Amino acid sequence: MFGFGKDENRVKAKIADLRPGHFIELEGGWFAHNFIRSKFLIESPRVLDELRAAGIQSVLVHLDKSTIPFPAPPDLDLPRTEAPAPVEATAAQETPPTTPLTEPRPAPPFLRNNGATPATFEQALQRGSEMRRRQEAAEQAHASALQETQFVMKNLLAPGAAVAERTREFVSNAVATVISDDATLHLLSSRHGEMSLRFHSLQVMTLSLLTGKRMGLSETELQDLATAALFHDCGIGRLQDSVRMSAGSGSRIEQEAYQSHVLYSVEMARSCSVVSKPALAAILTHHETFNGTGYPKKIAGEEIPLLGRVLAVVDRYDYLVNPPASPLGMTPAETLLRLFQQEGARFDKKVLHAFAKSIGIYPPGSIVQLSDGRYGIVIGVNADALMCPSVLVYEPSVPKGQAPVLDLLETADVNIKNCLASVMVPKEVLDYLNPRGRVAYFYSRGG
Repeated sequence: MFGFGKDENRVKAKIADLRPGHFIELEGGWFAHNFIRSKFLIESPRVLDELRAAGIQSVLVHLDKSTIPFPAPPDLDLPRTEAPAPVEATAAQETPPTTPLTEPRPAPPFLRNNGATPATFEQALQRGSEMRRRQEAAEQAHASALQETQFVMKNLLAPGAAVAERTREFVSNAVATVISDDATLHLLSSRHGEMSLRFHSLQVMTLSLLTGKRMGLSETELQDLATAALFHDCGIGRLQDSVRMSAGSGSRIEQEAYQSHVLYSVEMARSCSVVSKPALAAILTHHETFNGTGYPKKIAGEEIPLLGRVLAVVDRYDYLVNPPASPLGMTPAETLLRLFQQEGARFDKKVLHAFAKSIGIYPPGSIVQLSDGRYGIVIGVNADALMCPSVLVYEPSVPKGQAPVLDLLETADVNIKNCLASVMVPKEVLDYLNPRGRVAYFYSRGG
C-alpha cells in the first residue's frame, strides 16, 4: 500500500476519533474491507457508520490532506441520537391497496425489529412506487434510443445528409437529458437478453456521458463523446463471426484480426459529417491504455485524447458486465473492483474515479446484504452520497411488484454490509429481486 506524503503526515486513529473532514487510509489492502477506495476524505457522518459496520477498528489519518485538524476540536463532536423504540408487532397486509392510503401501513417484522416506525415502511413502499414509475419512463426512452441507435449505425454509410442530421439530433437530445439537474440513472428490467452491437453502443454512450458530465466536460465535448461512443465499434460488423465473438481473446491471428475493428470504425465514421475530428480521435484510441499496452498505436498517458480515455474505461466496464459471447458476465460491483484493483494501470485514474462516482460505489444491479441481514438489489444512485444508493429490498410479505425501496441516505440505522455474487443468495431471494443477466442502464428526468 502506498501512502501520500511522508510517514510523519499519517497517524493511526480509532473510528470514534474521526470526523467529517478527515482524510483516511484503510489498512490491510483490498481484501480487508468492502470499500472501493482505500484512501478518501470523510464527507459525511454516514461514512463513519459504514466503517463501524465493516468492523474496521482503526485507520490512518493523513494530516496534510485532512480539511480539519486531528484530533478534532470539541465543537466538532457529532450529535448523538437515540434509536426510536420498537413498535408493537402487527401483521402486515397481504395485498397492498391500489388507492392512496389514509392510514400508515403496519410495518412488517423486518422493519419493526429494527426500531422503524410504520410510517417508515409506508415511505419505502411509496418510494418503490415512484422509482418504478421513473424506471418505466426510462424503459420507454431506452427502447426508443435503441431503435435510433440501430438506424444511425445501419445507415452510417448512406449517401446524403439525412443520417448525419438524425445522428446530430439524437446526440443533442441525449446530452441535454444527461446534463439536466434532475437526470437519474436507472437499472432497467427489460432488454436483459440482448447481446447486440446497438445495445453495447448505447450502453457506452449512456455511461460515457454521465462520466463526462462528472468530469465537467463542455456541451461540445459531451456531444463529441456521445458521437464517438455511438460509432466506436461500428467496424466490428466487418469482422468474421468467430473473430467478433472472440473479442480479441483467441489466437494471435484472431487477436490481430479483432484489433483491426478500430481502423474499420474510424474509416466508416469518417464518412458521416457529424463525426468531428475529436470524436474520430476518441474512436481511434478507445483501446489504447494509460500504461502503453493497448492498440493500435500503443500510445500512453495523456498522449491519449481525454475522450478516448473515457471510452476506454466505459467500454471495458460494459464488456466485463455484458460479455459479447455469454449471457452472463461479472456483477457490476465485481467489475468495478476489478477495474480498480487488477486493471488500474490501464486507465487514467481521474477518469476511473469519475466513472465510479457516476455509477456509485455500489453500481445499480449489485446484489447487496444490508447491515441488518436483509437482501436487496441496488436500483439507483445518490450522486452526492455514493455509499448510500437506493435499494429494492427483499420482503416476502409484499408482492415483488410492489417491493419497498430504501434510500440509504435517509435511513440512519441501515447501511450496506456486503456485495454478493448470485450464487451466495438464496433462490427465493433471487426470484424476488430478479437480477438481470444483461445489465442495462438508462436515464430519466424528473416530473
